[in-house]
Amino acid sequence: ALGLYFPRKEYLENVYIDEPAGMPLLRIHALKDSPEEVAHFHLCQNLIISRGRHENNWFQIKEKSGVLYLSKSLDREDFNMLSVGNWKPLPKVMLYVHPFQEKECDSATRTTVFLSLINATAPACSSLTARQLCFTEMDLSFHIKENKPPGVFHQLQLPSVHHLCQNLSISYKLIAAEGVPFRYNGNSTAVWVTQRLDREERERYELIAKCTVREGLREMQVEVPFLVNVLDEDDSPPFLPNGTDTADAVVEFNRKEGTVLSTLTVYDADTTPIYPLESSRKKYTGTIITEDPWISETFRVEHIFDEIHFSPNGSQVRGTRHEYKLVLNKSISVTEHRSFQLDVLVNDTEFHGPERSVMLHFNVSILPVSIQFSNITYQFTVNRNAERFAQIGKICIENCMKFRGVNITYKLLSPNGSCYPVSIQQGREDKYGSLYVNDSSALRRPDCKEIQYTVQATDRQSRKHTKTLLTVVLEGTLLKKEEDCPDSCAISKHRGECEECGGLGVLTGRCQWRQGSGKGITTNYSTCTPSIKTCPDGVCDAVEGKDPAVCPQDCTSGNIIGGHGKGIGNLGIKSGHGICYCFPRQNCYCEKDDIKEQLCDDLCKTVITGAVVLCFVISVLVSYYCIHRYHKNAPKPPIASAEMTFRRPAQPYPISYSSSNVRRPSLDSVENQVSVDTFKIPEDPKWEFPRKNLVLGKTLGEGEFGKVVKATAFRLKGRAGYTTVAVKMLKENASQSELRDLLSEFNLLKQVNHPHVIKLYGACSQDGPLYLIVEYAKYGSLRSFLRESRKVGPSYMGSDGNRNSSYLDNPDERALTMGDLISFAWQISRGMQYLAEMKLVHRDLAARNVLVAEGRKMKISDFGLSRDVYEEDSYVKRSKGRIPVKWMAIESLFDHIYTTQSDVWSFGVLLWEIVTLGGNPYPGIAPERLFNLLKTGYRMERPENCSEEMYNLMLRCWKQEPDKRPTFTEISKELEKMMVKSRDYLDLAASTPSDSLLYDDGLSEEETPLVDCNNAPLPRTLPSTWIENKLYGMSYPNWPEESPVPLTRFDGTNSVFSRYANDSVYANWMVSHSAAKFMDKFDS
Repeated sequence: ALGLYFPRKEYLENVYIDEPAGMPLLRIHALKDSPEEVAHFHLCQNLIISRGRHENNWFQIKEKSGVLYLSKSLDREDFNMLSVGNWKPLPKVMLYVHPFQEKECDSATRTTVFLSLINATAPACSSLTARQLCFTEMDLSFHIKENKPPGVFHQLQLPSVHHLCQNLSISYKLIAAEGVPFRYNGNSTAVWVTQRLDREERERYELIAKCTVREGLREMQVEVPFLVNVLDEDDSPPFLPNGTDTADAVVEFNRKEGTVLSTLTVYDADTTPIYPLESSRKKYTGTIITEDPWISETFRVEHIFDEIHFSPNGSQVRGTRHEYKLVLNKSISVTEHRSFQLDVLVNDTEFHGPERSVMLHFNVSILPVSIQFSNITYQFTVNRNAERFAQIGKICIENCMKFRGVNITYKLLSPNGSCYPVSIQQGREDKYGSLYVNDSSALRRPDCKEIQYTVQATDRQSRKHTKTLLTVVLEGTLLKKEEDCPDSCAISKHRGECEECGGLGVLTGRCQWRQGSGKGITTNYSTCTPSIKTCPDGVCDAVEGKDPAVCPQDCTSGNIIGGHGKGIGNLGIKSGHGICYCFPRQNCYCEKDDIKEQLCDDLCKTVITGAVVLCFVISVLVSYYCIHRYHKNAPKPPIASAEMTFRRPAQPYPISYSSSNVRRPSLDSVENQVSVDTFKIPEDPKWEFPRKNLVLGKTLGEGEFGKVVKATAFRLKGRAGYTTVAVKMLKENASQSELRDLLSEFNLLKQVNHPHVIKLYGACSQDGPLYLIVEYAKYGSLRSFLRESRKVGPSYMGSDGNRNSSYLDNPDERALTMGDLISFAWQISRGMQYLAEMKLVHRDLAARNVLVAEGRKMKISDFGLSRDVYEEDSYVKRSKGRIPVKWMAIESLFDHIYTTQSDVWSFGVLLWEIVTLGGNPYPGIAPERLFNLLKTGYRMERPENCSEEMYNLMLRCWKQEPDKRPTFTEISKELEKMMVKSRDYLDLAASTPSDSLLYDDGLSEEETPLVDCNNAPLPRTLPSTWIENKLYGMSYPNWPEESPVPLTRFDGTNSVFSRYANDSVYANWMVSHSAAKFMDKFDS
């Protein structure tokens, strides 16, 4: 009986208080591995609950039928005992079921039953939906092994419903394509697999289970997917694609250990499990067939596999592709020369048919490599002013750059004498030798003119060598050395002093200046170097490594101050900002180039001056001629009756006032700023805003390290006059880490531009603390806005449907409607959809981090710093900072994984905040306890009177698997549909308690229902583009000026006119077209 198996690994059922003993809960089925097997069902003795094990006194299973039933009624005392102090409102109990006659509980073949204990009596049958009466909450998904006997694997009828709701007529139907191997019995509601399945023919069957419920004249229907997956067993032999079993493998220049010489592929229609990895490799083996020990030592076969898909009958079936690579097991000598065929036997160890093996053949050719120079003699020219470590060239044997696993060493052989200033150096991985000046004094001797060397190249493994001649010709006139010049060119910060001095490694006696191009941190930074060809080039070569003063730009391991990027192996300066200069054995610095290079010499200036003067004289003469002719022919103009003058403001820049009403410049209006002397911020001209044009005002929000201040900006983005803005800044106690966070937010906000993401206007980054100038949100955070809205009375709508005149006079201060709340959520989802498309993850999406601007426009904000600025009670302190536990997705809490789908989870919590008018999520539950609650499947319950449609969207956002959560695009579309349906408005503030658990984390009472979402649907939906047109003021020529869904309303004494669906959300639409144009002109 060991071959029995369950088609489902888990079952789910609800158990209510006071259900009668003997009541069936569900039926479990087992399928056979061979026809003679008989299933015997047995329960393990202990219940598995969240905090341990408990003896089972309530549940039993019928040994032969597999029906699980209540052996004892569950009363409230039992519930309290099983729920362990009522720590969770919905405790789950796990039962292990085994299909064995022997009552063993430690076998791997078992299934788990999850029982949700509900502290209430069973609901009336008439109150249940068709989905609840017909199916459990678990999906109808089954796994059946291929090549196994047919049998019953599921019963559609729910035993508990059949027992309690006998007055209802419940019938089922299995909808499937013709020819599928499944049959449904209408009397017993059992589903059969009618024949042995073949996974290689079809791996997945998608059916539909349809249920009809009748009670008198009432009839309800529901359909759910019914999925059958066919499990694989090894019943297919390996085969070769296109019959290809032979490949060539040539060994020539690449002779290094680990080199892949050739690859052959073997296919299998069966799947190969990835884990455990060792058993997967043992399933398919590849063995070299040879009796030659040299071949066994020199070559090895590596095996990798991946999943592929076949389509035998139009449906996709998974299979496996196995790759066998012939690899060098050790490096081969350059003198080795042979050819042979190498055979590899591939064996499928789990397939027991006659074709379990295939033979692969590799035709191996090992070619010898010649060690020789391509030239008979080499000649190099060296300037007599060159200094030590000046690199004059490279020596390399023929094809040396193609070598892998061939180690060549180079050596200079010279006759006895004193005139030999050149030496050769080679790095560990270099395939060439670098020629450099070893004795600069010999270059300056008059008797040294032409020097002869012999270069020898030797293969380290075979000791095979070759020689060639090298001639070094000295040229140039000796220059006078400048006094007080440093040994290293890299010390010079300016071009003038750089080109006047020499240093180690220079070729002509003078350092060279490399002028950088571009702004910001770049690899092409400005610097002083001994040779532009070799320094800096991103590599600390063998010659530069001999002395740290030669090229610290490539070789320094010290600190680099300023904007930069480290080089390979954490050595040198790969990229820098402005000019980079170094002090050998000390630090390097990268700073902005404040000195403008002279673009024009004296002759150039003389020519330009003469041309300007000549042009001026010609223009004066032409102007005089034209004016003279005009006055001669034109009548005299009348004398003006008044003289008009224009005066500039006397104050050159805005002035701020302190609390003592003392006038002072705006630069001094904020105290306790962070010093940025040690952290130079690169200037971005596009975003830099003059600090003198910014007047700081009152503090809007303040935290431990930063704050947000209301301010006015003069001539912001070319606008005339003053603009109200918000300014983010650091406090005095902030560290470099907080400054980097603020800079990170600055760089991020530069990239985004969307109506529902807070807009960056500019920054003050130079000559003072860093200020970020962002869009000002009039009403603050969405959380405080929602809580304040509870104070607004229900007076905006009377019983006759007429609105007060204040509704149109000041629409932002009217009471909120359900349409408003859905609109808030929709606007936020659109902003998050944009961020997702930009591949940006917010990581802290919550009502406190959404701002409300004028016109009730939602603005997503707080990309890093503001979590420190706003409400701190929402975070739990960890060793590395504070984290918003109640808004974080389950994978973020446990695995520190942050994706767009984890933002979707946070959006679900934000929806809950919106619906409860700013309530605290998970009321009464401390953040520390939330970790285990979420892991066991707990989710917040639906706020009372809230629509199922809205709550279902929240639950989908809180799916445990990230890929099962909706995308922000899908969320936007669903909210759009809800927004159009919300025609019947409800005053939310009237039913909001003044003191509730939802608004106090310290209380422990149950939450109070706040929202009534009883909305009637409209006959049509609004296109999203039309909604954006009205909401953002965009112009679309093909959309109508009025809503596609006209509604009639009365407004006081005014005559009847059309309003738009959900017009309480879009109050700004009610301005007439002509009035809007007039207001636009007035604003401009």
